[in-house]
Amino acid sequence: MKTKIKMGIDVLMTALLLCLMAYQITGQALHEWFGAGMLALFIAHNILNIRWYGNLFKGKYRLLRIIQTTFNFSVLISMLCLGYSGIVMSRYVFAALPISGPMATARRMHMAASY
Repeated sequence: MKTKIKMGIDVLMTALLLCLMAYQITGQALHEWFGAGMLALFIAHNILNIRWYGNLFKGKYRLLRIIQTTFNFSVLISMLCLGYSGIVMSRYVFAALPISGPMATARRMHMAASY
């Protein structure tokens, strides 16, 4: 059952990624909702795969494991930057929250992390 939930989350994240890349078609409001959904699914994905973090310091690190771990942490950092900058720039989904920050910096961070 847990494996099916994990796979479902991964499929939904893939679909949302495609929707997020269609910003010119969907517009800002939908882009924000898709992004909020992606952030929620990403958090759920990490919670369901929490054992991966516990095994980081176990076993030998050969080249493939080093590459995979580096890639995974790069994705983690990118997603955290996207989530933070998206919340700061939000005009619809998180607009009611008392969160503010430098918009120009948040936009640069969002664009760099998305690429």
